[in-house]
Amino acid sequence: MESTVPFLSPVSQSPENHFSFYHNFELFYMENIAQNNSFDQTQTLESAFSGLNVSGYPDLPDSGYQFGGGFARAGQDRNNNVIGEGTKVGPDVESGGAFMYSSYQLGSSRNTEFSILPSSNQTRLLSAAASAAGCTMPFGLNNNINRSSFNTSKLCNNNQTRPHWLHEPLNCLSLGDLRGRLVALAKDQYGCKFLQKSVEKASKEETDMVFMEVIDHVCELMSNSFANFVVQKVVDVCSEEQKNQILLMVIKNRFRLVEICLNLHGARAVQKLLEKLTTQQQISLFMSALSPGAVALSKDLNGHRVIQYCLKNFSDEDNKYFLNVVANNCYQIALDKCGCCALKHCLDHSNGEARAHLFQEIIANALNLAKDQYGNYVVQHILELKETQTTESLLRQLQGNYASLSCNRYGSNVVERCLLESQEPLTTRIIVELLRSPIVSTLLLDPFGNYVIQSALSVSQGFVFDALLNLVQDHYPIMRSHSYGKWVLAWFSRRKQLHI
Repeated sequence: MESTVPFLSPVSQSPENHFSFYHNFELFYMENIAQNNSFDQTQTLESAFSGLNVSGYPDLPDSGYQFGGGFARAGQDRNNNVIGEGTKVGPDVESGGAFMYSSYQLGSSRNTEFSILPSSNQTRLLSAAASAAGCTMPFGLNNNINRSSFNTSKLCNNNQTRPHWLHEPLNCLSLGDLRGRLVALAKDQYGCKFLQKSVEKASKEETDMVFMEVIDHVCELMSNSFANFVVQKVVDVCSEEQKNQILLMVIKNRFRLVEICLNLHGARAVQKLLEKLTTQQQISLFMSALSPGAVALSKDLNGHRVIQYCLKNFSDEDNKYFLNVVANNCYQIALDKCGCCALKHCLDHSNGEARAHLFQEIIANALNLAKDQYGNYVVQHILELKETQTTESLLRQLQGNYASLSCNRYGSNVVERCLLESQEPLTTRIIVELLRSPIVSTLLLDPFGNYVIQSALSVSQGFVFDALLNLVQDHYPIMRSHSYGKWVLAWFSRRKQLHI
């Protein structure tokens, strides 16, 4: 008497032991091939598969499926689609849904699956049958259904690298059920969301369990695109003592701290940790570890965000050592696209000795910075602060170089800013130096110098303005035929002050 197995029950043994057609499958296939297209063109797929005997498995009318050479919908669903003439198969032939193979998991290996027909033989048999029936189907595609990964395999690109237990639904599990797996779960796209919700509602015992599992991996998790959110949630709910342990783990290696801050995800996690620091000791420990990496952080967009938070939320005393490192390396930082912005923020949020040190170092390098595509913005920013003593020191540093700077693409912007932001005695000194320069006539026709002349005309008064007017009148003929000279003349035309 043949034993029967429920249709949807897992198969725990080899398929050869259960299906009577398995041993004769290769013979059946080869005989059909040998007969050289033995299928009649009007033969249906159902009759093509009729040679497969599954006598040990009676029809299951309640299941909606029946045997007959691959699973197709039973009853009325089998008549939904027509291929060619007189050829009928299950639903949605074009999408390959006409043939459905039920996948099962073997034993305790949750990722192992096989179909009722071996995959290599499935493709050959179905291709031959479809060809004989006159239909075309994409049998190269794997239509097997892995029940454990059905919901997530198409949504997660790294599905093949995920641990097999992550393929199961997590909603029915508790944190205790996942003990020992929380680090891997935190790195998973869906696992991290589950952990965030669970940690938010967790009891103290569960929070302690999560903390103990992630503390040794906290630096790695902070830089992970998914796990960083779990770390932030743990920081939100952990105790003061646990927060200290996280801080100590993060600053244990200063190079690793800088590496985390330079990472997009790590910078967010670090900022969350900084938000939760409440004692002076915690802040001092963090800033002492962060200060050696000031240059690298200043020149990076993610590191810049960490710096901004520290400057805005910590005291001058907390930021003192960090700002000293920035001041000692201000020239290198100012030449960088991101660094010049960081240096401007340091100037805006510093006070006392640290601020004075920054001014001193920047002014000492002002001439070279004024000629740089990014450094010139730092010099201009000092002028925009309109601190009289600082402005005077900067102008003295640039003295004797205003004419050459006026012919420089970036330096001309600095000279213009000096004229527009300085008071009358200082502007007069700059214009007089320009008028006494042997290249002053060149400035009238220079693509950058002409802007400096226009700014000088705007701020000058009295004898200085008259001297500039005489200079323009002396070179009027050549300026009329020169494109940049015309721009200076246009300045007079707008004010109707030139009568020649």
